[in-house]
Amino acid sequence: MSALAFDTHRAVKALCEAGAAEPLAEAFVETIGDAVSGNVATKADIDEVKADIDEVKADITEVKADIDEVKADIAASEAALRAEIADVRADVDRVETTLKADIDRVETTLKAEVDRVETTLKAEIAESEARVQVKIAEVQAETKADIAGVRAEVAAVRTEVAEVRTEVANVRAEMKTDIGLVRAEIGGLEGRLYRQLWLMAVGIVGLTVALVKLLG
Repeated sequence: MSALAFDTHRAVKALCEAGAAEPLAEAFVETIGDAVSGNVATKADIDEVKADIDEVKADITEVKADIDEVKADIAASEAALRAEIADVRADVDRVETTLKADIDRVETTLKAEVDRVETTLKAEIAESEARVQVKIAEVQAETKADIAGVRAEVAAVRTEVAEVRTEVANVRAEMKTDIGLVRAEIGGLEGRLYRQLWLMAVGIVGLTVALVKLLG
């Protein structure tokens, strides 16, 4: 039997391209090469080679099955991550809605309180002015005989009226200041809320980018 030329490098390359691991392909080609080089190929050798080929094919099939399983795991992980991202987005929307409702409720409560205080102050001012007017009338009626006394008492009443009006002006100024502080506090709350929402949005975007890079 004449020696046959056997390109081992080409055989290994062909087996690797078919999906066989390089060490297995090299061992297989080495076995075939020894058989061909030694001119000892028999039917038993051919059957053994066929068995080796079948084993290689089985290994290739197993590798492909492992690859399919890994792909399925990756797809399941990606779906789970997408579901978690959707849950986080839903939580952010829910928190934002709750915060907006709380702010609206605080604003409504503060406005109602301011309106109540203003109404009370107006009633008290009207009552004070009415009492002053009654007192002036009484003083004028009682002091017609004593013009000097009437004038002195009227002057005192006018002083009292001026003080009352000054007090009213002070109260109004304080109310304006309080209202300004309340509005400033509301503005601060809104600013902090927007900053918190912005930080949460930045965190979510960062997480999304990281996940995309990881999955990519």
